[in-house]
Amino acid sequence: MGLIRSFPVCQLLLISGLLQHVQQQHALKTYGTSRDTESTCGSDQFRCNNGNCIPNKWRCDRESDCADGSDESPGLCKSKACSSDEFACKSGDGECIPLNWMCDQSKDCRDGSDEASCNTTCRSDEFTCGNERCIQKRWVCDHDDDCGDGSDERNCPKIECPRDSFTCANGACIMKKWVCDSDPDCPDGSDEQGCQTPNNMTACTRQEFQCKDRITCVHQSWLCDGDRDCPDGDDEDSTNCRSVTCRPDQFQCGDRSCIAGHLTCNGESDCADGSDERDCRLSAQSKSCNSTSQFDCGGGQCIPLSKVCDKHKDCPDGEDEPAGKCEVNECASKNGNCMHRCVDHLVGYVCECHEGYKLSSDGHTCVDINECEEPGVCSQLCVNEIGGFKCECEAGYMRDPRNHTRCKATEGHASLLLARRHDIRKIALDHMEMTSIVNSTKSATALDFVFRTGMIFWSDVTTQSIYKAPIDEGNDKTVVLKQSSVTSDGLAVDWIYNHVYYTDTHKCTIELTNFDGNMGKVLIEDALDIPRSIALDPIDGWMYWSDWGASPRIERAGMDGSHRTTIINYDIKWPNGITLDLVLKRIYWVDGKLNVISSANYDGSQRRQILYSTEYLRHPFSISTFEDYIYWSDWEKQTVFKANKFTGEGVEPITAVHMLQHPMVVHVYHPYRQPDGVNHCQSVNGHCSHLCLPAPRINERSPRISCACPTGLKLMADGLMCVEDHNTESTRPVKNKLKTTTTITPTKTTTASTYVKLPEDAPSAVPADKGSAANATHKDDSSSEPAKTQEQKSGLITVVVIVVPIVAILVLAGACYVFIKRYPKRGNSMNFVNPTYNKTTEDTFSLEKNAPINANSKYAPALDEEVSGSMVTSAANPNDFSYVRF
Repeated sequence: MGLIRSFPVCQLLLISGLLQHVQQQHALKTYGTSRDTESTCGSDQFRCNNGNCIPNKWRCDRESDCADGSDESPGLCKSKACSSDEFACKSGDGECIPLNWMCDQSKDCRDGSDEASCNTTCRSDEFTCGNERCIQKRWVCDHDDDCGDGSDERNCPKIECPRDSFTCANGACIMKKWVCDSDPDCPDGSDEQGCQTPNNMTACTRQEFQCKDRITCVHQSWLCDGDRDCPDGDDEDSTNCRSVTCRPDQFQCGDRSCIAGHLTCNGESDCADGSDERDCRLSAQSKSCNSTSQFDCGGGQCIPLSKVCDKHKDCPDGEDEPAGKCEVNECASKNGNCMHRCVDHLVGYVCECHEGYKLSSDGHTCVDINECEEPGVCSQLCVNEIGGFKCECEAGYMRDPRNHTRCKATEGHASLLLARRHDIRKIALDHMEMTSIVNSTKSATALDFVFRTGMIFWSDVTTQSIYKAPIDEGNDKTVVLKQSSVTSDGLAVDWIYNHVYYTDTHKCTIELTNFDGNMGKVLIEDALDIPRSIALDPIDGWMYWSDWGASPRIERAGMDGSHRTTIINYDIKWPNGITLDLVLKRIYWVDGKLNVISSANYDGSQRRQILYSTEYLRHPFSISTFEDYIYWSDWEKQTVFKANKFTGEGVEPITAVHMLQHPMVVHVYHPYRQPDGVNHCQSVNGHCSHLCLPAPRINERSPRISCACPTGLKLMADGLMCVEDHNTESTRPVKNKLKTTTTITPTKTTTASTYVKLPEDAPSAVPADKGSAANATHKDDSSSEPAKTQEQKSGLITVVVIVVPIVAILVLAGACYVFIKRYPKRGNSMNFVNPTYNKTTEDTFSLEKNAPINANSKYAPALDEEVSGSMVTSAANPNDFSYVRF
């Protein structure tokens, strides 16, 4: 009897033990480590009071990662001291933020103490706008709304322009040399009125239409297509477009304008007259019922819940009155077989899951949601957990205290560099300040920078040049590529290997040059239509560019020109600007024809549309990204916008809307936009004689660098040395294009020998029929014997020439006789006859006798070359890589 009475007690104890075991196993799955393994917590981990281990960096991050919340206990976190580069918030609970976050117009401390004592006044050399923005005083009353609220252009007296300036009809001042250059520089175009000999020069090709602003070029096929592609819409002028037809993928509104076809019947009027939302019965989608107040009869019909199980059939088939199911609580039995929660309804029931879980296909089981699969759930790094997730940041970034899913840079103050045709400006993003970097540019278009050295590079499509200047002394500019040599809409700087990559729209090429502009190369010239924007990732060795020609696309290739491939070639029309997110390894681009911003992985996969807008993306030209935002310039709105880079939400203007001049290329200026990387060419130029370029990183065993030769030279079989390419001019068509690379200067003839100046660090080339390395000689004493002999010979000739007027003919004949007698004894001399080098048996013996290295060595130094039929002798230059000993 006692045994029988104790059985239920034993059973209860057994059940209790099983429940505790299940709870421990659940905690183990959720938090990683159990109490039994508390001794295994590493030095970089924090031990919770219940014995679980979590990463130490999760301690006191205002998120309870321990099941018992011990990682966020007040006693632990209040004792946390802020470091010297952090600001201690005034709340007194141990909250710390980076010093750089102070006074950035963003309250990072929960009590806002980081923005409490900030000096918001402008400097003495600045003008304070009505909206508290700061601009330079010289911008006041310049007929340009720099403040954005027009306060800098109010109550302006009439100002006379300087003597070296031209006064526009509206009172604006421009440089006199810009008058009558077929490029309207005055806002009213008065600088091009009354010109007797107008210059009809155009920057557009034959397949393009030039807009009235004389800057914008659009496809001829885009004329009268219903889309305003020119900034002023003159491509859709009614005088020229009497019968407007839209493309097959577009819808024509009642006012004959065109919109994207997928915008019809979407519940929003995209046409001005609302014609895109008419006759949408076939496209109407059935509405879903509100589960909290309505019952779904099926087929989109809903009835109030009060009519369910009221013994009156309100649904067509009586679904609201099922037999034997009304007023039955299915959840009372075994929780309705639901894993988490069972919710009883008047008819039937449903299973629900806890936060972080979702219902599986069987309708009862709950499975973990991988929140990390949702784009943008975390700014940078996402760690999925059972029933939740954790966001982390890359090195140099820190989670935003107000939103732990967002990451902010811990150092530096981000700003925007903006090319505006006639100047280049810097716009602070953490406080309202705009300053000028470069003034009096003609048509500044593309730009980039090297943050490490504080140097900016930009192209000017009017002067057809590329310039550089220190960012703090922008008016002290230097020409990188000379005038009338390059027409570049896209430019990118390799901040690790020190090269400038640029697209040339007239020559249809992608080229590079060093920072001095004296060593360049055409990287890609085949199958390019109209290349525009270009972006680089020198850490991985890839470059990306957009092409908006007959086959619009985005391509990528190694920064050495290898492994070229197309990554985007559909649903793309006018890819004006591209930029790279070096943290998430994604590419962003703006399409000026489709009015969209899109992004994709580096290889073109996981493509997503970020934003479509006919209001904010009327004519986007350039784009840049930093942290959680994208920034783009728009020609028609004449401003720079900002939006969330994951969702496209929160669009707002950064600059004044409708600025005077076109906003061209925009770049975020911050050190993290150019992260540090290893320069694999730094050691002896990578053993390359000329250009050492980063190679694309395809896998871990991929080569890091690649040797290349400037235009006009070719790479030898060793893959390191460059020699002159005699067939360059004769075999390669010029296509009526100007060369932008350094060219060989004309030869200079002297009495003794002929020299030619090669590009910097250029080794001398082997004669065309003697390309073998077996003829190589080192730059040492033995190799200079033939040169010494030639010098002696030329010296004797010089003496003879001087003595001729003085000495009698007999003495001259004797001197010549002595010279002739001595000449055959010089067996070590080498005689070159153009174009073939003839070598005697004695010469061969002399070369073999004097050769100091193995003739088959692949690191052979430079050889003598023939240029224009003259022998070239390389001077002893210790900086010339052709003489580097390996």
